[in-house]
Order: sequence, then structure tokens, then C-alpha cells
Amino acid sequence: MPAKVANFIVYMIDFELTGTMFLHVFWALSAYVIFKKFFELTSRENLLSSTVKRYVRLMIPCAGAIFFSYFLYRFGFIYVREVTTHVRQQNLYAFPPSFWGAFQNSMWDTFFNYNYADSYDGPLWTIEREFYGSIFCFGLFGVIGLSGNRSYFYAVIFSVVLALKMYWLCSFLFGYYLSDFDFSVKHQTSIIYYISNKVNNFILRNQITSLILFLIYYCVVKYIPYKSPEYLDVTSSFLCIAIIVITLRIDVVAKAMCQPVLNKLGQISFGLYLLHWPFMCAFTSWAYLRFDHSTYLSLAILFVLTLILSLALAWVFYRLIDITSIKWASKVAKRFNNITRQHPAAITARNNGYN
Repeated sequence: MPAKVANFIVYMIDFELTGTMFLHVFWALSAYVIFKKFFELTSRENLLSSTVKRYVRLMIPCAGAIFFSYFLYRFGFIYVREVTTHVRQQNLYAFPPSFWGAFQNSMWDTFFNYNYADSYDGPLWTIEREFYGSIFCFGLFGVIGLSGNRSYFYAVIFSVVLALKMYWLCSFLFGYYLSDFDFSVKHQTSIIYYISNKVNNFILRNQITSLILFLIYYCVVKYIPYKSPEYLDVTSSFLCIAIIVITLRIDVVAKAMCQPVLNKLGQISFGLYLLHWPFMCAFTSWAYLRFDHSTYLSLAILFVLTLILSLALAWVFYRLIDITSIKWASKVAKRFNNITRQHPAAITARNNGYN
């Protein structure tokens, strides 16, 4: 194999591993944050309304990104298909723009029937997994709750999911378990909880050693896909576990992650993820076609310009749409709770099953 080809393959594996790894981190953190209140309150109440809330919270930003892409496509601002015929993006925007199609993508397809070829925004395939992972964990809490032997159920479920190669769901389950470990007021007595507690105490007492062990672990696991690319997803899941544990336990890392700049980036990260694809298919592709791209300097300038404009666009998106989605999701969930609480059957079920 020519050296240039080999180097390119290594570069692409590294690039995809990094992107996939951060997706797994996002999924695990979603479960960790969502279930914090359930484990703190030790209550199954509001599980159903939380499912509705999760749909609204994700749907509004996704709809904003989809219609942003639709209008770009509708008025002829998508240029990615002109860049080259040898990129995967050629499979996108191969259908006539349709307002109804964008609406259907926003309300249904993104969550329940995602099709890359019919999507206005390629990266939205992750939203389906985000939504299903949340629903799975809501169901898990509804069934298992805070039972004393739940760690054994976690181990069985994790093993089954791992055997089915649903590595994205493994990341959700890890976030769910870590949320239980950190926020549950009912401590368990199982051997799994005992081991977790020992590992946790070791990390807290030996932070420098733990950080060194993490770096070694990261390098070893990260090397696996270079030899066996089929293990890309599973290595991303296990790297995600290590990254979250270190981030939440090692003081120097936790303090670094709390810097104002990183907090601001965290706020706009969802919008940046949703918008970067149509923006690159539009502006970046247009600029690439019309400006000199034969030198590394021109490509670097295009990259920096794309990054700056994408961050600015994501900030506007956060202020106008993302914050609105959070408010509306809370209102819908509150309204849903009021309706169910007024229903006699719901009241009886809650009194008999939840108290």
C-alpha cells in the first residue's frame, strides 16, 4: 500500500474515532444529567411527561436546523454536489426541496424513520439514537427504579446490549449508572456497587496516578481501530466511559472544564452540531468553488472562516431557538402533568404503584 494512501486511511480513522467518541460522550452525559433528578427525588413520577419533554426539547432545534437547510436548498444556496462526485455528501440533496418533506423530517422522520438519503441534515441520524436511548432509560427506571439489587440488572442489561453490538446504548447505560452512583440516596450492597465504590475512592485519592493511567488507557484503546476498524464504535464507547469518569473526578480536569469559555461553547454546541452540516454544504462549498484552494494557506483561511461563522451562527441559534425549546419543553411537560394528575386512573396508579 502506498505511503500516502496508508497515511490518509490512518488520518480518516483518527478523525472518525474522535467524532464518534464525542457522540458517545454526548449520549452518556445526556443520561447522566437527565436522571440526576430522578435518583435524587427517588420517584418514578413524571417519567411519562419527561418522555414528552424530551421529544419537544429535541424536536424544536432539529426543526430549526432542518428548515434552515430546506430554505438554503430551496433558494439554490447548496453547492456541495458541485464540489466533487467522490464524496458521501453526493447522496444528500438529491431530491427536490419540499416544505412538507422538511416538516415531516422535523416531526417524525428524524426520530422514528431516519433516512440519510431523504434527510436535509446528515448528522441528524444521532438524534434518533439520542431519543431512543432516553426512552430506554426512562423505561429502565420505571421498571427497576431503586431496587436494592438493581446493579445486577444493570450488569445483565449491559451485557445483552454489548452482545447485540448496540454500543451507543452502552454509553447511555453507563451515564445512567453513573448518575445512580453519584445521586442516589439509597446505597446498594451489591458486589458491583462495592467495586464501583472502590474504583471511585482510588481515583479521588490518587488523582495524578489516575490521570496517568487514563492517558495510557486512552492511547491503548485508541490504537485498536488502526488495526481493526470494525471496533471503532465499541472503542469509542469505552473511551467515552474513561473520559467522563476523569472529567467528573479529577480536580484539575473538572476545573478546566468549568472555564467560562468552555461553558459558552457547551451552550452553543448543540446548535453548532445541528447547523454545521448545511452551513458547510452551502457557504463552505461555495467558497471552496470560487476561491483558490490549491495551497494549504487558502484552505486554512477557509477553515478558520468557516469555524468563526459557524460559531456565530450557533450562538444566534442558541439564543433564538435552543433556549426557546427548553422553555417550551418545560411548559409542555408541566401541562402534561396537570392533565394526567386530573385523571382518576392516573391518580390511582400513582398512589398504588409509586408510593
